[in-house]
Amino acid sequence: MFDLNTPEGLQQAREQLAAQMAVKPSVAVEPEQKSAFETRAFPLIERNVPVVPLRPRTKIAFMTKWENIATTDREQITQWGEDYPDANVASVAKAEPGGVWFFDADRAGLVDQIESQTGQTIPNTFMVRSRQGSGHYYFRQTPASIAMGNRQASDQQGELWSARVADRYVVGPLSIHPETGKQYEVINDAPIVEAPQWLIDFCVQNDANKTKQKTGHAELDSEEPISEGGRNSALTSILGKARQVLAMDKDQLLAYGLSVNEKRCKPPLKESEVRTIANSISGYEVKPTGKLEFEQPVQVGAVELPKIDEFQYPKFPSWIMKGCSMYDGYIKPLCDENSRYPEMMFVPGMAILLNYLGTKLHVGLGKIDGAMVNIIGRKGRVMKSSSVQDMFAYYQFVGILDHHNAATRNAEGKSLVWTAGSTEGVGVSAQRANCKNMILYFDELKTLSDKAGIEGSSMGGHLLTMLQSGKFANETKSPKGNFSFNPGEYSASVITCCTDRMFTKYWSKLIAFSDGLEDRATLILQPEQLKDVSPRVPFAPTTEQIAHEKQLITNAVAQKNVEVESSMELADFGKKHGPRSMARAAEWALGFAVQRSKTTVDDGCIERGIALEKYNIEVKRYLNVREAETKEAVVQNQIIQILMHNQGRVSIRELNKRMRPDRLGTWFWSQCYSGLIKAGITMETGTGTPGDPKMLVLLQVPERDDD
Repeated sequence: MFDLNTPEGLQQAREQLAAQMAVKPSVAVEPEQKSAFETRAFPLIERNVPVVPLRPRTKIAFMTKWENIATTDREQITQWGEDYPDANVASVAKAEPGGVWFFDADRAGLVDQIESQTGQTIPNTFMVRSRQGSGHYYFRQTPASIAMGNRQASDQQGELWSARVADRYVVGPLSIHPETGKQYEVINDAPIVEAPQWLIDFCVQNDANKTKQKTGHAELDSEEPISEGGRNSALTSILGKARQVLAMDKDQLLAYGLSVNEKRCKPPLKESEVRTIANSISGYEVKPTGKLEFEQPVQVGAVELPKIDEFQYPKFPSWIMKGCSMYDGYIKPLCDENSRYPEMMFVPGMAILLNYLGTKLHVGLGKIDGAMVNIIGRKGRVMKSSSVQDMFAYYQFVGILDHHNAATRNAEGKSLVWTAGSTEGVGVSAQRANCKNMILYFDELKTLSDKAGIEGSSMGGHLLTMLQSGKFANETKSPKGNFSFNPGEYSASVITCCTDRMFTKYWSKLIAFSDGLEDRATLILQPEQLKDVSPRVPFAPTTEQIAHEKQLITNAVAQKNVEVESSMELADFGKKHGPRSMARAAEWALGFAVQRSKTTVDDGCIERGIALEKYNIEVKRYLNVREAETKEAVVQNQIIQILMHNQGRVSIRELNKRMRPDRLGTWFWSQCYSGLIKAGITMETGTGTPGDPKMLVLLQVPERDDD
């Protein structure tokens, strides 16, 4: 080992670290580049146009209450750029002085027709082309435009134009069009000007609500609102009538359905549901009699889905990492150079730190329990195991961690890492090595789940005991298998990794055999938008960073006891989310205090600890994994989870793609699938003919264990 308190020792450690990681002692870092989202957003906010991210290569705003969070703030844009680097950008209309609105000409040749009809010319203003012949004209708000409000006009082929004035958006320049694959292009880089009165008059006079022709069919001409509980069936009937009376094709049905949905459904259905209905109706032939010929009654939309909470994808609160030693000095520089996600290094790093401190530091709110952290992400895209291994390497060089092996004789006060075959084996090895700080690491959750699920296995129960630092002992006739650790005299943590596709399967098995384990786990889920994978750029922490991290930990251990400045916020959090969530938030807060060189756990550390635990709660609600004691229940839980994330319905084709029945066996899959239908939990809809795909619909929303 090197003496990191001397310049010579630091340099030796640095050189060995660089050699092991195949890099030179100094790595040049290129200037940070803007993400694609920032490149699209910054020119807009410079024109005072508020923006929000859209899903990559789509027109879809995925953030809840996007109209309220649209902004021109550069820091927020930069943060979104880190979180969603490939996102398209939306320009958002705000009906307020200084705001902008958009005239969307959605048909080739339309502007020429308007100018010919009115004898006027649209003024020179900022314009973005969406596709050949179509585009968006940007205008500054005036009292007249604000009073006009949102307007639009359509014909049987769909939307002609729209005036997007209040809390509506157009896709911004340099974004990728979902159909053509081409960029939205700025074709007039002029200042944004006010719209002339004649254009506002044109929009008001030609608004669809004023010029809509009556069809003579009450169902199509009605403007009555459609309330929740009858939206699917009503929209199915309306589009069926539109197909019958107006002979609309699939695209026309979709455009008409989206218009009806926006104007009449309270609240509107998801676009995907309207698209499903339109696709289904378009598959039926219109006979000369004017009637739709159905082989079977229309099933799609005939059943109103139960109310399902909108599942917003959890977003990691990345702000909590800033100002922390391991993040600023190691994780961020490494992730800037690689296709990594900082949170998947930071949270395991915090677990390692707290494991080491668990036997050496006392906190005003009580003892430090061990952490269980599970990293969840797509295979080959998220680099889960590599992220954890890099944090192990980091703290090895800091000097507080080592990997256990057959040659380990003494832990020397460090945390030791095991990939455990059994908890009994860990206990025996730890006692021999005089180890009081144990970390069990499984780069595949399947390994832990399978071991805990073996009949008669004690692993699940032992894990719970170890995480709480309870009495951990084993007495056998053979002295070689004996060990004993008294309560509070040791610290144990668990770190696991799992693919997003298999997490439900293995986690539901594990928590079924280890009652209470879920409550003690922290789950880290991959971001909704993933980065492109690039070749790894080796990166090593500097000797200065290693020494700084070591000094922070040395100072904390020397202090021995850390007080909490105010526990009121933690107490309020505990009343709402329970004592275990409060305890986890308090332990994370301690980690933040050490990382930020604080001598007390102040309000800022508590705020960060609570934010991390709130994220954990959101991930668990989003994944909604339930205990499963049999293989059949595991598969059925996976089916229900897919349905919950798709607002209660999914095509059989998509379900088969996700579940891979061929791997389960046709007989077993049939038992699982039909069992849900027989129990009245799900049902099938659709005929399976072209245009009317078979769908699986959720009829009962399972109750949450925390409800």
